[in-house]
Amino acid sequence: FGSSHFGLSVGSRPGVVTAHAPWGEDPRQLTFKRFAMGAHGSCCSCEDETGYVEEGKRPRRESRKKYSNEFTIVIDRSNGDGLGIDASPEKTGTLEIKNITPGGLVDRWNQSQAHVSRDIIKPGMRVIEVNGRYNSAMQLIAACRETEVLHITVVPPNDC
Repeated sequence: FGSSHFGLSVGSRPGVVTAHAPWGEDPRQLTFKRFAMGAHGSCCSCEDETGYVEEGKRPRRESRKKYSNEFTIVIDRSNGDGLGIDASPEKTGTLEIKNITPGGLVDRWNQSQAHVSRDIIKPGMRVIEVNGRYNSAMQLIAACRETEVLHITVVPPNDC
C-alpha cells in the first residue's frame, strides 16, 4: 500500500463464503468454526484458519494485547451505508484513520456522543480490532466492508 490510503467508505457488497471439503471427505461431516463476535456477527478468518475443525475439538484463539485507553464503538452497516472514513494500513496490522467524512456512519457515531466523551473517533486514531479480527490490516478492511453490526475497537495515536 505504501503511502496511499484506503477508503473504507467505498461501497462494497457482502462476501460469499463457499465451503470445500478436502478430497474424499463428506462436506456434511465438517463443523465450521464461529468466532466470538458479539451478538450479531460471525467471522471467517481465511488467512489464519482452514475453515473447519474436527468434531468435538475447539481451536485455541490467541488473545490480543489490551490497551488501557482502547474503546469499542458499535456501528450498524446492515443497510449498506459506508463507514465514511479513510484509513491507511500500518505495518503493525492496524489501520490509521486519516479522515472522517461528514455524514458517514462514524461521523454520525461521533455526533451521538457527548462533546466530552472519550469515545469520539478522530483522525490519527488506530483501528486495532473489528468483530474479533486483529493483527492484519487486510482482515480489518475485510471486516469493515461487511454489511452487519460492526464492533470497532480503536486506540488514540501513539498507543500501539
